Amino acid sequence: MEAILEKFAGLRLWETSYSALDAYHGLPPSAPRFLAVEGSLIDLAKALEGLEYRGLGYADATLPTKGGDFHLRCVDSSLRGDLPSLFPQLELFREPGTRRFRDPQGIYGELRPPLLSPRPGVPPGSGEALFDAAVLISRYDYELPEGYSPGLPALFPVETQRDLLALVLGGPRPERGLELLRTSGFLAAFWPELALLPGTAQSKEHHPEGDAWDHTLETFRHRKLPDLRLSLALLLHDVGKPRSDSAEGKRFARHAEIGTSIARRFLLRLGFAPSLVDDAAFLVRWHMLPAALPRLPVERAREAIEDPRFPLLLELYRCDELSTFRGPDGYYEACASYRDWLRNSRNPWRDEEGKKLARLYIEAPPPGLRAAVATGAKGRGVLRGGGGARRGQRRSR
Repeated sequence: MEAILEKFAGLRLWETSYSALDAYHGLPPSAPRFLAVEGSLIDLAKALEGLEYRGLGYADATLPTKGGDFHLRCVDSSLRGDLPSLFPQLELFREPGTRRFRDPQGIYGELRPPLLSPRPGVPPGSGEALFDAAVLISRYDYELPEGYSPGLPALFPVETQRDLLALVLGGPRPERGLELLRTSGFLAAFWPELALLPGTAQSKEHHPEGDAWDHTLETFRHRKLPDLRLSLALLLHDVGKPRSDSAEGKRFARHAEIGTSIARRFLLRLGFAPSLVDDAAFLVRWHMLPAALPRLPVERAREAIEDPRFPLLLELYRCDELSTFRGPDGYYEACASYRDWLRNSRNPWRDEEGKKLARLYIEAPPPGLRAAVATGAKGRGVLRGGGGARRGQRRSR
């Protein structure tokens, strides 16, 4: 954040919108971040290089950085701008790096009560209304008024869709915002891949929580941290089920492979970074593996288990298992198998399955013994050289 502030060349700025609310409610900073800058768009253009003008309803300009986007809103000295929010809670400002808030609209008393009060005179039937309603109920403890419907816009830019998904998934209760997007018709209109999950029936024996959509929402209730890679994978891990067929006694055969392709196309269409897409696709592809890990030979699981993202895959499996009311036993068994593999893979005397590599016929451990066993002695009955080892001489150990 400090490096970003240096770019503003003396312009006054504040955190606003979700960035200010996150600080007020004690949440980690949102991604993307929201800043209000005193001055005009011309002042911004003169002070900053690399600005993008995406035509977003909640930002006059965007500054992309390696750490994420900064959406900038121009305000005057009274902190008023040309982008009024439907929900007054989003008109909070905070001086960066401090606990000093500014409340030019007099809404400080409305930040704690749970009920959201849409500002009169601002039409609800816009993309910003649905965007803000979904994000506010996902990130904070706010409730929408009974019967309130933000309406479904005819257009919803891809950049706005990406921000919406990241902000909803980054909240403590993303299932609330996702369900609002479903009931509003947004999923059917803009994310048809997800719109197929509601109504995809599952076995009541294995999924008493409900259909594939109910199961997906339930996984978020067991998530410990709002990691975006994990959250995207939770959202998409069963997206292949509606398009899979029954085969060999399996109701959703190959749904992980099918879902991987769907998830990759969906995330790339929304413009997520390729590295993030790769991580989410890896988790979707292998999300069924931890359940079988205690019974699989290492060779069958090597591609996934040697990947540094495997611990995150175990966390996805934990959320997946707990959402079915099966309890954590399967997760604990998978973790134990993974720990065994880590231990055996670092042990020069055993292979990855835990079996002894060789009987050693030596009088004294020669220099570089561990390296020799690990690289040259697998499967041999003796270890030659380096310390007088001779064939046929056995020493008890």
